[in-house]
Amino acid sequence: LEQYYTKKLHNLANIQWNRKIFQFCDVFLFHQVLEFLVRQLAVPYHINISSTCRWSYVAKETRMFLDLFVFDECRYLYDWMPTIDNFIHSIEDIERQLVFRFALDGITRHTRWYFEEYFSGTACVEKFDKKGFEYLTLKRRNYIT
Repeated sequence: LEQYYTKKLHNLANIQWNRKIFQFCDVFLFHQVLEFLVRQLAVPYHINISSTCRWSYVAKETRMFLDLFVFDECRYLYDWMPTIDNFIHSIEDIERQLVFRFALDGITRHTRWYFEEYFSGTACVEKFDKKGFEYLTLKRRNYIT
């Protein structure tokens, strides 16, 4: 994969993120930067677990399942951060970095148990025993009779 990196992406890949970036629960790593930059160019959709609805009903004799998933583009994050040219200068600003890291953590808390490939290792707050910062899970199904 590295053979396809541009010079600027190579420069970002060679930064020792654990020395430059303020430490939270997880160490900031290059794969998070790469994922962010790729998603900035695409139109990613992130599942909103707290808005998901689930039902089950019986159609004649067969148990049926219906799930309504709500997705969020999170454009506020992708439009707010600069592109690859100025990314390093922006992320070195501690205030901007805090907002960026907490936004990634929020996305991860919705997707952690369902899509592990998205922004893995982005925890700003520990995952256990912190009310309001739990990793979200799908709701139980409502049974329609």
